Amino acid sequence: MMAGRVLIIGAGLTGLSAAFHLEKMGGIDYSIYEKENRVGGLCRSEEIIWPGLKGTFTLDILGHLLHLKGKYTKELARSLLKDNLKIHKRDSWIYSKGVYTRYPFQANTYGLEPEVVKECVFGLIDAKCNSLYSRGDYAEESFNDWILRNFGKGIAKHFMIPYNQKIWTVHPRKLTCGWLKLNPKFVPSPTIEEVVRGALSEQRKGFGYNVYFYYPRRGGIQKLPDAFARSIRNLRLGRALSKVEIWGKEAYFNGGKIKENFQFLVSTVPLPELILDIMENVPRRIRDAALKLKHNSVLNINMGVKRDDIDRGHWVYFPERKYVFYRVGFPRKFSEKMCPRGTSSLYVEIAYRSGELTRERMGRLIAQAKRDLIKAGILEREDEILFSRPIAIPFAYVIYDRSRDGSVEIIQNYLRNKNIYSVGRYGGWKYSTMEEAILEGKEVAEGIASEL
Repeated sequence: MMAGRVLIIGAGLTGLSAAFHLEKMGGIDYSIYEKENRVGGLCRSEEIIWPGLKGTFTLDILGHLLHLKGKYTKELARSLLKDNLKIHKRDSWIYSKGVYTRYPFQANTYGLEPEVVKECVFGLIDAKCNSLYSRGDYAEESFNDWILRNFGKGIAKHFMIPYNQKIWTVHPRKLTCGWLKLNPKFVPSPTIEEVVRGALSEQRKGFGYNVYFYYPRRGGIQKLPDAFARSIRNLRLGRALSKVEIWGKEAYFNGGKIKENFQFLVSTVPLPELILDIMENVPRRIRDAALKLKHNSVLNINMGVKRDDIDRGHWVYFPERKYVFYRVGFPRKFSEKMCPRGTSSLYVEIAYRSGELTRERMGRLIAQAKRDLIKAGILEREDEILFSRPIAIPFAYVIYDRSRDGSVEIIQNYLRNKNIYSVGRYGGWKYSTMEEAILEGKEVAEGIASEL
């Protein structure tokens, strides 16, 4: 057995991948601890059996889809899920000004009012051809300026600015482009020709990083972390990290009832939570950096409806303020096994600023979401809503503001000097995909193995 004790905190995709790859290498002493009673982190599903209905509702926490680009991750997913994996071509829409247009908005304005189409097309041509906005760099340029430079005033006004302010909960002027630097294809940038074509007629061309995605045929996204877990030893569920003593290399769980020593610590705990609430004897400059890290939160509402085929594709974006949600998804489009026959389900995503969700406000948001779904024509007034299951997600999207990059660098340098890897979407404090989570788990496992 190799020397060294590796302790992994969190059985989400990054933590599971790290444990999975350490297991494959063999001879490395590791354990993985998870506060919940099952694996998956936010990549989880639950099943609801409804009286009088044959079959079950399978509900994910938000829309978790596998956007696999690399050969390794495709082969890994197939080996884990075998025949329980299906590829889909994205069918997503935008609902604004009473009209459904295809995603992405900037390439598909056909069907909107002529004046809106004119503003969008002419604005983009001005921006791209007349150099209205000088090219900045990702370190200095605000997301607002990037939008104007790439798409012009019309597209900015009618979609980009309102939608992004809605999801991030801050105006794009306050955001940097750091998250775009990680993957410029997160926001598709079509050519002038493609924009004009999409203004004159409905085009079917796919744009962006998520044109195709994979999803389990049955069982929801939970099947992926479950498949990882079957290959992992030393998985400890129901163990919440309470305290980390850096100098003694000790981790305490469940209020101090359990203690583990470690040589290497792999943490997927949200970075500010790790520094401010869990680690002891952290220098003031590191705590100050953690205090600068910002994020939004999301209320996800899963609904079951006693009517068949309620869907508008896989999901729909809602940029306008008159709708409380920014996105609505339709699980039955991912798999017919997600709902009993004769029913439908949907997930509704509402962003809010961290710490601003009370029980009373949650009730108001659920009621408003139902009214807005009727207003948008997704639900009908006579529909029987079987259930509404709200799930508050305190850490949702990392906010890339001016202090994010420097603060993360300071903290990560400090942690790495202590043999602590803070990784994953929240441990690394970044915007990332499920594929990137899997690959980062593999990378951290290989890094630890090389040090051992």
